[in-house]
Amino acid sequence: DDGEWPWVVARPEGDRQDYYFFAYGDDYKAQLHDFTTVAGEIPMPPRFAFGVWWSRYWAYTDEEFKELVREFEIHDVPLDVLVIDMDWHLTFNMRWANKVLDQAGQRLGWTGYTWDPNFFPDPEGFLAWCEEKGLKTPLNLHPASGIQPHEQHYPEMAEAMGIDPATKKYVPFDIVDREFAQNYLDLIIRPLERQGVDFWWLDWQQWSTTSIHGVTPTWWLNYVFFTDTGRRGVARPLLFHRWGGLGNHRFQIGFSGDAISVWESLAFQPYFTAAASNVGFGYWSHDIGGHMPGPVSPELYTRWVQFGLFSPILRTHTTKNPAAERRIWAYPDKYFRVMRDAFLLRYALVPYIYTASRQAYDSGVSICRPMYYDFPDAEEAYVFRDQYMFGDDILVAPITGPVGPKTMVAEKNVWLPEGEWIEWFTGSRLHGPAVVTRTFAIDEIPAYVRAGSIIPMQPKMNRTAEKPVDPLILTLFPGDSGATRVYEDEGNTLGYQKGEYAWTAISQHRHEDGTLRVEISSTGGAYPGMLEERGFELRLPGVWPPEKVTCNGMVLEFSERLGVSGWRYGGDELLAAISLPEFPRGERVTVEITWSEGYVGNQGLPDGVRGTIARLKRVMPMINNHWPAEWAPEAMIAATQTGNRIGLKPESTAKELQALFESYPAILDAVESLEIPDTTKTRVLGHLAGLQN
Repeated sequence: DDGEWPWVVARPEGDRQDYYFFAYGDDYKAQLHDFTTVAGEIPMPPRFAFGVWWSRYWAYTDEEFKELVREFEIHDVPLDVLVIDMDWHLTFNMRWANKVLDQAGQRLGWTGYTWDPNFFPDPEGFLAWCEEKGLKTPLNLHPASGIQPHEQHYPEMAEAMGIDPATKKYVPFDIVDREFAQNYLDLIIRPLERQGVDFWWLDWQQWSTTSIHGVTPTWWLNYVFFTDTGRRGVARPLLFHRWGGLGNHRFQIGFSGDAISVWESLAFQPYFTAAASNVGFGYWSHDIGGHMPGPVSPELYTRWVQFGLFSPILRTHTTKNPAAERRIWAYPDKYFRVMRDAFLLRYALVPYIYTASRQAYDSGVSICRPMYYDFPDAEEAYVFRDQYMFGDDILVAPITGPVGPKTMVAEKNVWLPEGEWIEWFTGSRLHGPAVVTRTFAIDEIPAYVRAGSIIPMQPKMNRTAEKPVDPLILTLFPGDSGATRVYEDEGNTLGYQKGEYAWTAISQHRHEDGTLRVEISSTGGAYPGMLEERGFELRLPGVWPPEKVTCNGMVLEFSERLGVSGWRYGGDELLAAISLPEFPRGERVTVEITWSEGYVGNQGLPDGVRGTIARLKRVMPMINNHWPAEWAPEAMIAATQTGNRIGLKPESTAKELQALFESYPAILDAVESLEIPDTTKTRVLGHLAGLQN
């Protein structure tokens, strides 16, 4: 409670040193669990934090922010967090060349707590508008200058700290002084929170010492803000802050600073993010697109967004440069569509990510972790530093370089550990242990899923809390067996620490006759607002069309359009989608999928079809652009329509795929004979090369 707030004190004089020795060999996960037992758990961020954050260092008015949000809506791009950078407060027309200093000796206008009425004439109204839109709004703070005489609440703060307001003497910032900290929160921060500010971006950039030896202002500032929210119990604490040193994993989301907007910076971030989990710091929020100087090519920004998709936090940002653009719809259409798809997949994956967040709280193992956690005996796990596990079942090796000008694909060497892995964006099935060289178009990401994995997902949403997760989507990747558990709670309270949560276990198992049995257990646990009934949708990518589907013994019928219950089949991804009716949360659900004997016995599983069809579709417009001199060959047009025909007649799948791959050499020959510029021909053939596994 307010009377029991642990506070820092100086160490007694004399030489002394604390030692903590953890000896676990290569059992890294056990070490992390015990480390967080001693140093504190990794607290769960609110669920909304795993959506998209908009952030840009720019002096937006409230009307400009509203227009920006409307643009998100017009372009059907999801958004959860609207970060308001420092220009929300009085800055006194600050320019980098302006050397005017305040009483603390800092640049005048860098610190501030008073809304600028020119930009925000009605702060409460604007924040209420954001709340109505379902957006969370943090404010940026550079608090080093203390409370200057021009601040709205300076008189109260000065009197509380024993300063006569008439003197206009500023209140120095001293966060380790408990009296200052309490008055600072009560008189300066609380009024802003009552207006509707949801959380804070603590952007400390000044000195590194305090009046207590060994205590840094960054560390203690983070502690004060985070624990103050928790002890008041108003919501689940959330803090966005600069790194204050070991132990800052207890304050969640880190701001990694002003990254340079170049490929080399992006290339470093996968390693940096995964390696930070070695000290429990699992929630880095990087500037997606980089910060300085700001402008990035469409391709670099797209790849950065794709990395953000498989990052702990997805937050775009840039410096105050008019040429720096972070609105994804302001880029050429082919890049916008890819980035929007990445945002949408991010939202679809929220149940998987949120479950991993709970696992991090329980185990100390962060969602992004190095390969050697799971494969400590493999030398490659230490050598391939630019790839990582994203949760338990997804391996990611982000593209951090441009595509080849003659192929329109980027090449990537990926180490696959032992077992079978499905390349998510192409449908290719690969076997480890092996180092494989793969190629990826701009809309393809090197993401690999363990065979048999079950990835929990949710329907399309523009906010993480837009609606209940109903149906819960379960993507079941082909394999002999697999299992997972899905975690849920209220989303933005401390109930997750008090038993207010639920787990749902799901498993899949393939029998010798080829029948796949999927079991969804009754949900264990409860929390406020939990659905009493829920539907499910099973998605099986890269499989043949089923012959029969049953749910708790009831036969589900095939339908081209998914209704209340039934199944359909998508040809481009060879995806069987099964829609189940709603069931009470306490009821067990069993689904059985069977295939015809021909598929089970002779065909094997389809391989790489999604990638093949996608690349054919990608190059066809390049040829068609040369009309009336040339047009895409008939064989290519027919091949691109393979998935469409399969969707209309699933029973034709085997025949269609045989025709697709048999026609491939003829397609390449037809392209060779086209009278189109050599540059176009080279790119088309280069893009289509090496597709078949």
